[in-house]
Amino acid sequence: MKSDEKKRHASGESTSSSEVDPGDYIPTPPDGGWGWVVVFSSFMCNLIVDGLGYSFGVLLPLWVNVFQESRGKVSLVGSLLNGMYLCAGPIVSGLTNKFGCRAVTITGSIFATAAFLCASFSENITVLQLTYGFLGGLGFGLIYLPAVVIVGYYFEKRRAIATGIAVCGSGVGTFIFAPVNAIMMDVFDWRNLVMIQAGIVLNACVFGMLMRPLEPTKKMKQFQRKAQMENAKKKAIRNRKRNAHSDSSMPGANDFTKLNEIQKRKEETDKRTNSENNDFMRGIKAHEIHPRIESGYAKTSQPKPFLSAPRLRHDSVHHEKSDYSRPMYRQDIFYSGSIYNIPQYKTSGSDVREYVTSITNIDDVPSPSCWDRCSCLPISVVDTMKDMLDLSLLKDFNFLMICIGNILAMTGFYVPFSYIVDHALQFGIPKTDAAFLLSIIGITNTIGRLLSGLLVDIFKLNALVINNTALVVSAILLFVEPFCTTYELLVTFAVLYGLCVAAYISLTSIIICDLLGLRKLTNAFGLLTLARGIAGVYGPPVAGAVYNATGSYNYSFWLGGLMFALGAACHLVLLLPCVKKKGQEIASNEIVLVEEEDKTMLPSSNDEEV
Repeated sequence: MKSDEKKRHASGESTSSSEVDPGDYIPTPPDGGWGWVVVFSSFMCNLIVDGLGYSFGVLLPLWVNVFQESRGKVSLVGSLLNGMYLCAGPIVSGLTNKFGCRAVTITGSIFATAAFLCASFSENITVLQLTYGFLGGLGFGLIYLPAVVIVGYYFEKRRAIATGIAVCGSGVGTFIFAPVNAIMMDVFDWRNLVMIQAGIVLNACVFGMLMRPLEPTKKMKQFQRKAQMENAKKKAIRNRKRNAHSDSSMPGANDFTKLNEIQKRKEETDKRTNSENNDFMRGIKAHEIHPRIESGYAKTSQPKPFLSAPRLRHDSVHHEKSDYSRPMYRQDIFYSGSIYNIPQYKTSGSDVREYVTSITNIDDVPSPSCWDRCSCLPISVVDTMKDMLDLSLLKDFNFLMICIGNILAMTGFYVPFSYIVDHALQFGIPKTDAAFLLSIIGITNTIGRLLSGLLVDIFKLNALVINNTALVVSAILLFVEPFCTTYELLVTFAVLYGLCVAAYISLTSIIICDLLGLRKLTNAFGLLTLARGIAGVYGPPVAGAVYNATGSYNYSFWLGGLMFALGAACHLVLLLPCVKKKGQEIASNEIVLVEEEDKTMLPSSNDEEV
């Protein structure tokens, strides 16, 4: 038994409180450097995924004619593509936590490329729905979520601007691909067009390779010390060759002396560390380390815990040291705003390293759940799935209203993206001009994301108020769209709609954090992403069915407007005085809880060695 313990600790497979300082194993975000390369890769992944997904409306009239199917049935291809990558969010989060952003993104790119290639051989709409829609959507999910996570992993203080740049890829992609698809439809047949899209998706492999994982602080120090010794050794060897016949006063001998000093310092440090560990372990039985005994053996004092790690439980053998650097264990990984507004950052004294450690949460004593049956899955995957799909959060009234409101609003969200091009064609507008309407929505969506972030982070406006205003205006626009019978009016609709839906999408994590607290952000984001994905799948087909029943797009857009209005009503409830007061109490309670947890980590006089 003792030999097994020695092997386990020697191999570094698990961690215990006597040998782990959490700060040594948790990467500190660089807030720059290679992080800007990561932002570029995330931008390009968003450009590919959302660009192809949002511009599906250009292909809808083509496939209606090719397959001679109803618009509702053909629209299911695009809705599956857009909805499935959201529905796959919790599963992809677990895979990202286990395998990292780079591996998951590359896998998703290859998977989606294969799905698109298979789709190019489709003989009927059902096969196209399965390959281009369902399988392509799963592949997009494997690209999209790591692109979101990696930016939050690399940035803290500059996260707002980094995230803002990365998500702009969605609007830029729509701006590019909508007219490009229209042009390629005139040059190639639809099968070759889908093959070209497959080649574009494959480029996400390259951008995934740029998502380099961060190294923990301790590993970086060890690497730097090793590099220092190697450089000194190489320099000494060069000088020795150059001064082969010189005496001890020559430079080569001095370099050898420096090398010996470095090696001696390393040996002394290792001996001192081993001596301290041996002194601590001497006279204590293995099962008595926690809690510390005060009689029967010599009194000992445990190493002081890392001050800002109240929720980082590192006294179990169930987790490896590498788990401390996994992205999904960080509670703010989906937060897109400025961390200066987060209570945990304020209580950390604005120290990024302490803040990151304080929000790293590894639950070594998990509560019983249905996920306990998934013994075949890695624990890092199970932890993430359990955290993101905890349905008990639906008991919270604030989140329930947000969830219902998002399901309703997302039902109407994709209606313009799917049908505005076909609607414009019915007015006799040229195909290229009709496709450019989606480009306008895309570019104004980019501007809207930047403006909404600016209003919240710089001008300190209430994110929920901006979100509700955007939802109300979006509902009005969809009610008005059927009366836009000229190209100029449709352009005006596209500009305003792109601005409004940008605020609705980009402020989600900030609203969740304001109403529910940072602790529930991952759980709420997972359930909300799943709810949005489900609504995105059935929304356009329902609007298409309304068109088939009425023979007019007017009722389809009015249905979308009604869904947005109902979604806005659910969000407006959160501004009622009684509900708003409850949300403020939750926020203040989280601040108090964070402060109390930090106090409990301070060493007391009883813990000092007598």
